[in-house]
Amino acid sequence: MIIFHNAKFLAVNEQNDTFEQLWIDDGRIVYTGPAKEIPDNAEKIDLQGAFVTPGLIDIHAHVGTWAEVTEDINDANEYSEPFTPLMHALDSVDIRHFSFQHALEGGVTTVQTGSGSANVIGGIWSILKTAGPTLASRVLVERSGLKGALGENPKNVFGNQYKRKPMTRMAIAQLLRDGFQRATRLSEEVKSEHVKHNLELRPFIEVLRGEMPLRLHCHRADDIMTAIRIAKEFNVQLHLEHCTEGHMIVDAVKASGFNATVGPYMLTPSKYETRNSTPAIAKIFKEHTIPFAIMTDHPFVPIQYLKYCASEAIRYGLDEETALKSITIHAAKLVQLDHRIGSLEVGKDADFVVWSHPIFETEAKALQTYVNGKKYYEAE
Repeated sequence: MIIFHNAKFLAVNEQNDTFEQLWIDDGRIVYTGPAKEIPDNAEKIDLQGAFVTPGLIDIHAHVGTWAEVTEDINDANEYSEPFTPLMHALDSVDIRHFSFQHALEGGVTTVQTGSGSANVIGGIWSILKTAGPTLASRVLVERSGLKGALGENPKNVFGNQYKRKPMTRMAIAQLLRDGFQRATRLSEEVKSEHVKHNLELRPFIEVLRGEMPLRLHCHRADDIMTAIRIAKEFNVQLHLEHCTEGHMIVDAVKASGFNATVGPYMLTPSKYETRNSTPAIAKIFKEHTIPFAIMTDHPFVPIQYLKYCASEAIRYGLDEETALKSITIHAAKLVQLDHRIGSLEVGKDADFVVWSHPIFETEAKALQTYVNGKKYYEAE
């Protein structure tokens, strides 16, 4: 048993509780609340007036898959063809990659990671803790979504560069539909065979069965609407990734009923379709009660700057409470992991960050980062 005290602990739960002691045992939270008598056999840690939040969560990043230093060893995009549904994040992730260390330095304890957006269908994403001795020990969700992309990325890679399909948005949509149409036509017996033997249409069948969502990269308003239209056609769960011009069609996004992960907006526009990117989207989505999380899209914004992405949304009008929840409990809810992570509550994983100042103050830095109750980072 380890007991942390002498800090301001933010639960980041529905009641926005604060408390005086955090008790953890065997990697889980076993007590939060007022100070009480400490058992003789417990280890007591004085946090000397620091501030404690849940570990931060980035549900759209490429941690461990994107080489960053040189494109030659980039394992995030399979450029050989536009349709690669069987690619799996776990087969690309290098847990020794420095991006995991950077995540811990920024207080990020969970990431959803996987393929990039070069392909119309890029593959299966996974959700991982950012620390742990083996890849298997870090996995929270092995198959968290089928990742695809609309718009300029697949057009530029395959159409403009390789002179092959897709050269247009029409072709991108057709390739997406093709997977669902072929999967829909299969008999239930054949579908089971595809799932059992990991055949090409397996991910589409899993999406059709509601076993994981379709995650579509979409920046421009018309791409967002195409993503919604295709998801509605096949009655599948969609998660809007980036949703950059979502604030320009906010009523349509809300009416769709789908969730979004917004960002990365702390960049100069790298392509025409991101020219309308704005941190104000977070406030606008909050006002329209659209569930959202804020992302880094690491390495495009370095993972250690996730809290600064939320801070920037505050500067554009988002309240601090929602900003913090967008990178903790709200992010956890969007990936259906709020029973384990995202807040400091009894029974949850002991993932938390000790900050030098309140998290959104300019001086705030992560002093210590804990994953499953173990300290994996301490500032020098």
